[in-house]
Amino acid sequence: MNLSSTERQALDAYLARIQDHDLPGTALLPDAEIVRWSLALRFHPMLRRLGGLVLDDARTSNHHVLLTEPPLAGAVLYLAHDGDSRVVFADIEAFLDAARRADAEDRDVEDLHPSVSPLAGDQAGLGTFIRSLLASPDDEDAAIAFIPSLDLRDTALLRELASHENFFVAEALAVEIAKRPAEALRGIAGMCAAHSHPQAANAGQRAVAAVERWTRNGQR
Repeated sequence: MNLSSTERQALDAYLARIQDHDLPGTALLPDAEIVRWSLALRFHPMLRRLGGLVLDDARTSNHHVLLTEPPLAGAVLYLAHDGDSRVVFADIEAFLDAARRADAEDRDVEDLHPSVSPLAGDQAGLGTFIRSLLASPDDEDAAIAFIPSLDLRDTALLRELASHENFFVAEALAVEIAKRPAEALRGIAGMCAAHSHPQAANAGQRAVAAVERWTRNGQR
């Protein structure tokens, strides 16, 4: 197995970008190790379907991954072994800035992840991609990682997620609503709160409460 032409082009562009950067204290991988790790983790649907390139190895079983295929080409995904994977940087420059800052402050890059994921520029494409993941029993859990990248405006998609039989999907949506409450999301939050699984329902109740607070506080 080898990298695709798109992945190789993205890797070459990334290596050219970092060659003049002073990042000796970071966990960034050299060329050959990026290829080795990327191919070794290709069983993950997130890496396989989005042409993921593993950028670092902090020896925690978690990695930052450059995505090279639409609808999230250019974004950096945090691949976490505990399941809390999501896009954390909109582009490679934001990731490198965080790596430099983490190195200078003797911190982990994870400490600098934004609480809210950057939203995908291609929302229609992301919605189609999430639906394609949910349509595959082997890939549906991977869809959870991309819900934080939704702008929460596609009501039809949100209804599908809120009522999905995989309670992790509904829970992930409820978590995002709680982070970004709006009156327009009250009904979706209510659907999550009515989910048959208590874990999703509890997250939905927190989402409903967040919407109520948001409305009560003058939509600030």
